[in-house]
Amino acid sequence: MTLTNEINLNSLRMFVLVVKHAGFSEASRKENIPVATLSRRIAELEKQMDTRLLQRSTRLIKTTKEGDILFDAAARALDEIKIGELALSDLDKKLKGTLRLSIPRDVNFWWELLQAFQASYPNIKLDIFTTERRVDLIADGIDVALRIGELKSQTAIARKIADYRHLVVASPTYIEKHGVPLSPSQLNDFPIGSWGNNPEQVTWIFSDKPYEITPKVTINDYSHLLALTLADNIITELPPLLAQPYIDSGSLIHLLPDWKLPKLSLNLVYPTRKHLSPLSRTYIDFALNYCKQNQIFAALS
Repeated sequence: MTLTNEINLNSLRMFVLVVKHAGFSEASRKENIPVATLSRRIAELEKQMDTRLLQRSTRLIKTTKEGDILFDAAARALDEIKIGELALSDLDKKLKGTLRLSIPRDVNFWWELLQAFQASYPNIKLDIFTTERRVDLIADGIDVALRIGELKSQTAIARKIADYRHLVVASPTYIEKHGVPLSPSQLNDFPIGSWGNNPEQVTWIFSDKPYEITPKVTINDYSHLLALTLADNIITELPPLLAQPYIDSGSLIHLLPDWKLPKLSLNLVYPTRKHLSPLSRTYIDFALNYCKQNQIFAALS
């Protein structure tokens, strides 16, 4: 008997089912798996192991000596895997404790994700720290941080959620009153609002080229910039998840679409020096699956 590579677990499971049900037809009927699939998988398993596992006849299926040995070992192993799956499922239900999270301001959709997370894990308490500054995961006692931008620290590990670019927008009424810039170099001819806390140094980068901006107002809060833009006061740049619903409704117009702002990354970050607890791992996996299943970033890819 020779093994050319690792045994396919699904093929092994189908072999056990055929033996348990004493035939391909019965296994197919009971497990809702096509006979052709069962036959092909077991043929592949026999070829891989370089030995015959089943004696086939028109009326019945019998295991060979090698088949008996494999069936006994595989059935026990598959039972143990099932027990492990059930134990992990039960562990999820019993997860309990406090998870300290850091979340930037203006990531509004994340609050819906957190509500869904607590509905699935009601015994996990969330201690949430919102700030615009880049927190020190260790010093601030953060288990998992939602972070925008590149990971520069060697003491943290990142799980990427998505890449995206901000959008330059204005309201239809603003455009009717002021017109539209045809290139980034014309932006300073218009009333502009910008995110930031230093109105003397504002630079927007379009297609890798920097443009110095003289804003009418700077605010370190995208929600306020959105409100001013909807009030027909300014042109600004906004995160796409904040701007897109208003673009879709016609309340905002996407400007300068041929000039791309820099690509940003949204990551979940946790300290390398801190063992990833079951609570943190569960939260990270839940967040990644939630974004994928709800296609949060599908329109941005």
